Amino acid sequence: MKQEGLKFFTDTYLTSLGLLIFFLFFVGVLIWVYRKNSSKIYHRMEQLPLTDGDSL
Repeated sequence: MKQEGLKFFTDTYLTSLGLLIFFLFFVGVLIWVYRKNSSKIYHRMEQLPLTDGDSL
């Protein structure tokens, strides 16, 4: 079964392109998470389970 699954990954160009796309996506997520002024949003999100729901 493994060999049948791997026989479709013969094109190294597409495999490299997929790796590059997912790497750039990973770097983009890291930049989005550690951007400036994100701590205020995270602080508000961590307080959501503690609120009654009336203050939303």
